Amino acid sequence: MGYRDLTRRRFLQRTAAVAGAGMAARSFLLEGGPLAASVLPVAAQAGSAPGAAPSDTVRFGMVGIGMRGAGLLETSISLPGVQCAAACDLYEGRRTLARQILAKDTVPITARYQELLDNKEIDCIVAAVPDHWHKNIIVDACAAGKDIYCEKPMTHTVGEGFEIITAAGRFNRIVQVGSQEPSSVVYAKAKELLASGAIGKLTLVEATMGRNDHCGAWWYSVPPDLSPQTLDWETWLGTAPKRPFDGSRWARWRCFQDYGEGIPGDLCIHHLTGIHYVLGITAPPKRAFTQGGLYRWHDGRDVPDVMTTVYDYGDFSCTLRVTLNTETESGFRFMGDRGILEIHGVEDPESLSISPQDGADQDACTPAWPMGDMRQQYVHAWRAAHSSRPGSQQVTEAITYHAPPLYDDTRDHLFNFFQSVRMRRPSVEDEHFGNNAAIAIHMANESYYKDSAAVWDGSAKKVRV
Repeated sequence: MGYRDLTRRRFLQRTAAVAGAGMAARSFLLEGGPLAASVLPVAAQAGSAPGAAPSDTVRFGMVGIGMRGAGLLETSISLPGVQCAAACDLYEGRRTLARQILAKDTVPITARYQELLDNKEIDCIVAAVPDHWHKNIIVDACAAGKDIYCEKPMTHTVGEGFEIITAAGRFNRIVQVGSQEPSSVVYAKAKELLASGAIGKLTLVEATMGRNDHCGAWWYSVPPDLSPQTLDWETWLGTAPKRPFDGSRWARWRCFQDYGEGIPGDLCIHHLTGIHYVLGITAPPKRAFTQGGLYRWHDGRDVPDVMTTVYDYGDFSCTLRVTLNTETESGFRFMGDRGILEIHGVEDPESLSISPQDGADQDACTPAWPMGDMRQQYVHAWRAAHSSRPGSQQVTEAITYHAPPLYDDTRDHLFNFFQSVRMRRPSVEDEHFGNNAAIAIHMANESYYKDSAAVWDGSAKKVRV
């Protein structure tokens, strides 16, 4: 039995003892997601099969073949009714990687994403690039008449989100942000249970994540052949401050504010997306306060390696804790007056569980009463009124729901996007949703760097500190 299993077992035992009732545990396997339930046309199910009608096959262009982009490309081309029509990356080695993944000499591979936007055979774009490029690529894709799936977070600055919303509306384009929680069967079940009142009045949410290795802290290896000859450095810098070629900044861009948002933009965005989705939140939090620091990774980065942010959503509080220095259990705890709902894992959750509580006194409450007849009579009367008759005790059930074996919510998230493109239906994580979550991460960073509470001013569309 692992540490997590041991502590959860003790918690359930303690809950049962306090409740004075039996504790039963049940476990259920969740059904597959939208891909498993899809009823695509026969032609579309063939993917690249000859003769598929244009409306059945979605042709996408892939922008960025990095660690995340390579995975998105592999997953996308495995989906029914989806074809990659072209791919691009500024680094020569990743263009080679794209050819290896696609295993087709007929798919154009380029260094310029504008060529994909000009390609009339391409219906949509899938983009996995540094955060400081998100807004430009999304807006350019919309203007070119292309729908777009862009990795999280949606923006690098607060103002960019409203530019994206304007572009998507003006050109009537589908935008989907790449935090996969809204397509997950685990999060969908959590949403259903919370909406049904399974834990009563929600007042507190806690989410945690911890890593303890170089890769988890974004200290990725730099390709030996990386140079100004194999990478278009000036184009990659884009709107970021100009500086001499630096392979570390290219490979480890999440470590620098010029290109990313550190812990909030890479990790807390999953927390926030999950929370906003399961609770139906349609606005940024009211305020945020962040504490943390750069305690271990003194490697040139300018973002912290430990952060704790407390958010005020008006009717509940939310605490997010992330460390890059210790491997810890990752997950959520939604806490209400009738129990706790836990999601085990954040980016790739495997299960969720409900631990009910009745919120009732388990014994007479007589703090600091004088000893004697008055207290004895009260306790006697209370127990007579509240004690269960033999055989009448209710069993409190702890229930766990498991994702299907080998379940992949990113696969479902991509499938949802391509279905939106094919059927012209709304995105499961559109530009408005993406903007609200992104504003929350910007609030966390503003609070940290300015050492003050950050308040969202919706009328001015600004973060005040």
